[in-house]
Amino acid sequence: MEQLIYTLLAYINNSLEKDINYSIANSFLENIHHIEGYSLEMAAEVCNVAPSTINRFCKRIGFRNFSNLRNSVAFQGGMYEAREKQLNADSFESKLKENVEIIEGIPKDQLERIIQKIHESKRIVILGFEKHQIQAMELQKQLFLLGKLCECNTNFFKQLEALAHLTEEDMIITISIQGNILTEELAINDKIKEANGKKLLITFSDSERYKYVFDEVLRCGEIENSEVSSYTLLRLFDVLVYQYQKQYPA
Repeated sequence: MEQLIYTLLAYINNSLEKDINYSIANSFLENIHHIEGYSLEMAAEVCNVAPSTINRFCKRIGFRNFSNLRNSVAFQGGMYEAREKQLNADSFESKLKENVEIIEGIPKDQLERIIQKIHESKRIVILGFEKHQIQAMELQKQLFLLGKLCECNTNFFKQLEALAHLTEEDMIITISIQGNILTEELAINDKIKEANGKKLLITFSDSERYKYVFDEVLRCGEIENSEVSSYTLLRLFDVLVYQYQKQYPA
C-alpha cells in the first residue's frame, strides 16, 4: 500500500493541471482503504469515469491494469502497522545490530566488484522507493562527493522513463528492502529486466529470488528487521563509500 500512496502523491504533486487523471489519483487516495474490495466497475463509478479510463490511468502510473493495482494493495496492506507496534528501544537496538552484522559479513570480493562497477559506469540511475527515497538521495550525494554524478529522481514516472535510455556502459542501483517493488503487479519489474546496463539490487529479501534480473544482489539485513531499514541503509552506504575511497583514492 505504501508504494501506491507514494505513487499517487507523486502524480498529484507533479501534475501541471487538474485533469481527469489528477481527479482519479485524488479519488484513489480518498478511498485507499477500500480499493482492495473494488471491482474495476466499482472503481470507475467512484471516480465517475469509464472502466477503460481507469485501466489507462493504472498503466500511466506503472501498473499493468486496475487488477494489478488492487493486488498490490492486498499484498502490502498491514505489513508496516503490525511491526511498528512491536518496536521499542530494546528491539530497535537489537534489530539494527543484527542488520549491521550482516553488512559486516558481506564478502570482500562482492564489495570490490560493486565498487568497480560503480566506478566504471558512465551513467548511474538510483531507484529508491517508498520511504527509502530519502536514503537513495543520500547515496546520490555521497557518490557525488566521490566524483560520481548519479541520477536519483523521486518521480516514479521519470524513473521508468530513465530506464529506457540506458546503455551497456550504464548502471542501475535499485533499493527495494522487502522486494515489493519487484512484484509482477508493477511494471517497474519488466522495465528493469528490459533495461541495458549493470544492475545492483540492495535488499533485505532473499537474494536468490532476484538473480535472474540483477547482476549483483546486496543483502544487508533481515526481512524481519525492515522497520530499521532506513538506519541500516545509511550504515551500508558508509561501508560502500569507505570501500570506494580505498579502491580509488583521490
